[in-house]
Amino acid sequence: MIGAPEESQRQKMPFLDELKRRNVIKVAMLYVVASWLLLQVADVLFEAMELPSSGLRLVLALLILGFPLALIFSWVFEMTPEGLKRERDIDRSASVTAHTGRKINVLIIVLLVLAIGVVVVDRLIPEAPAPAEPVMESAEPEATADPSALVAEKFAPPPDRSIAVLPFVNMSGDEENEYFADGLSEEILNFLAGVPDLQVTARTSSFQFKDKTADLREVGSALNVAHLLEGSVRRAGDRARITAQLIRTSDGYHLWSESYDRTLEDVFEVQTDIAESVTRALGVVMDEAQRQRMLAAGVRDVEAFIAFQKGRAMYIQAHSNEVDMGMLAESAEWLTKAIGLEPRFASAYFIRSDFYAHSTTTYEATDEQRQAAYASYLRDLSAASEYTSDPGERALIEVDRTLASTNWRSLPDRFETALESSSCADPVWLEVAPAFGFAAQSLVYRNRLIECDPLNFYNFYSAAQAAMWAGKPDEALALVHRGLEIEPDNPFLRALLVGALIALNRPQEAYDTAASTTAWNRDTMLVSASVAIGDMGQARKQVDIALDGISPWLKRYIAIELYAIVGDREAANEAAAWVDALPAGQTMLAAATMECMCGAPFDLEATPVFRQRLEEAGFDWPPPTVIRNPPQP
Repeated sequence: MIGAPEESQRQKMPFLDELKRRNVIKVAMLYVVASWLLLQVADVLFEAMELPSSGLRLVLALLILGFPLALIFSWVFEMTPEGLKRERDIDRSASVTAHTGRKINVLIIVLLVLAIGVVVVDRLIPEAPAPAEPVMESAEPEATADPSALVAEKFAPPPDRSIAVLPFVNMSGDEENEYFADGLSEEILNFLAGVPDLQVTARTSSFQFKDKTADLREVGSALNVAHLLEGSVRRAGDRARITAQLIRTSDGYHLWSESYDRTLEDVFEVQTDIAESVTRALGVVMDEAQRQRMLAAGVRDVEAFIAFQKGRAMYIQAHSNEVDMGMLAESAEWLTKAIGLEPRFASAYFIRSDFYAHSTTTYEATDEQRQAAYASYLRDLSAASEYTSDPGERALIEVDRTLASTNWRSLPDRFETALESSSCADPVWLEVAPAFGFAAQSLVYRNRLIECDPLNFYNFYSAAQAAMWAGKPDEALALVHRGLEIEPDNPFLRALLVGALIALNRPQEAYDTAASTTAWNRDTMLVSASVAIGDMGQARKQVDIALDGISPWLKRYIAIELYAIVGDREAANEAAAWVDALPAGQTMLAAATMECMCGAPFDLEATPVFRQRLEEAGFDWPPPTVIRNPPQP
C-alpha cells in the first residue's frame, strides 16, 4: 500500500500538470526542433546526391507520423539513471524528475543553437549552384547551338515568374517517339500558359533549341525568362520514363526535379503533376477554379497529341516557301485523326482550318468544291473558338471568323478586343488590322508578342509591317534586321526589307538587296525595286517573270499587288475581281492591300462584295500610301 497515496495524488493532478511531470511537453519540443534540423540536412544531402524530391517528402511524412508515437512513448516510459523504465514503475522522487528534465533541457538548448546557426548561415551566405550541377548544359546529346543565331536585342530583366519549356529529349532511339516527346513538352507548356501571373514563352521560340546543346544561361537570356523546364522521355511499348527539372537561369540552380515511371494511360497525370510542381516551386498560388482552367488546356489522349504533332509539323513545312497544297492536305489528315481521338482539340481545328481556307482559292477547283471548302473552314473556326480555353486565342479566332463571314459590322470591335489581349497565341488574319486604322495598336501588340515569343521571325515581320503603316519606317527597318538575325534568308523578311528601304528613300540599296537575294520571291521583290530606281520597263518585264514562277492558285492574288505597283490598273482590277468572287475572297483582298502598302491597289467598282464589307465595318477607303513608287524626294 506504499504507492497508494502517490497514485491517488496522480489521479487528482490536472492533465496539463501530468504532461509536464512526465516530460511530454519537453519531448514534443525536442522532437519538433530535431525534426526541423533533420529536414535541413536531408534537403542538402538529397540535392547533392541528385535524389528525387519525393524522397524528401517521404522523410517529412515519416517524421509527422512519428510525432504522436514519440508523445505516447514519453507518456508511458521514462529514461532514468538506471535505464528505460515504464512510468508507473518509477519512484517519483524529486531527484529522478530533475535528472530527466535536465537532460531534455540540455538537448533542446543544443538543438536550438544548431537551428539558429543554420538560419544565420542561410541568410548570410549567398545561394550557389549545387556542386553536382556546375555545367550549364542541356541534356540533348547531339548538335550544337549557334549563339550568333540568338536575338542580339537586350530585353528588360525577365519577370521572376517567367518560364520556357524546352522540348523534352527523346531517349528511346526511335524517331517516331520524337512526336511523343514533343507532344508531352507542348502539353506541359499549355498547362503553364493557363496559369495566372506566369509568363510562359511560346512554343515557336522555346522549340528553337530542339536538338541543340546550349549553355542554359544563354538560352534563358535569349528567351528572356528566369526559369527553364527541361527533361527527357524514354518510351518502351505502353510504358514511359519521364524526367523533368526546373532550373533557375541566373545561376543554374535546380529548384525541382522528379522522375516518373508510368504507363501511357497515366501521362496526363504526369503532365499535371509536373505543371503543378512547377507552379509551387515558383510560388504561384491557384484557387481550384484557376487549377481547373489550367487542366482544361490538356489533351488526355496520347495518340491524339502525337497525331497533332505530325500534322502541325507538315503544316509548318507546307508554309516554308509557297504553300504546298499536297503537304497541307496530308497535314489535314493527321489533324483529322487527332480530332477523332480528342473531339474538343481546339488547336487541331484551328490549324486544319488553314487547309480549307487555301482550298477556297484553288484555281483548278469548281465553284461547288470551293463552297464546300468554305463551309468546312467556317466549321473549323467555330469549333476552335468554342473549345479553346484561352480567351485571348478565342479573340484571335473571332477575328478570322468575322473576316471570313458575310458581314464585317463587328470587325472593328473584334480587332480592338484581339489587340488588347494579353495572350501569346499565334494570330493569323489579325495581320491586316493596320491597313484599316489599327497600325499604332498593332505595333504595341506585336512588340508584346516579341517579348513572349522572341525567336519567332514572324513577330518581327508583323511588327515591322505595323511600324510601316504607323509611319515609322526607321523602326520597321530595325525590326526587320532583328528578325533576320533569327532567319537570315527568310523570304518574307527580305521582301519587307526592300519595302522599308524604298520607304526610307534608299532605292538603289533596295534594288541591290532584291537582286542579291536567293529567296523564292526574288522576282516579286525586283518589281518594286525596279520601280524605285525608275526603270519602269524592267519593272513591267519583271511582273511577267514573277507571275510565271508562281503557282496558279496564288497567281491572281499576287498579281493584284504587282500590277498595282507598276500602275497597270486594268490588270490589277481584273485580278481583284476574280478574288472578290471567291468565298471569303475579301480576306485576301484585305491582305493584298496590306502587303502592297501602295494605297488602294484596285478600284472598289471591280470588287462590289469587298466594297460592301468595308461599308459594313465603316472603314475608310482608300487606305494611306505607305510606300510611294517612285519614292518621293
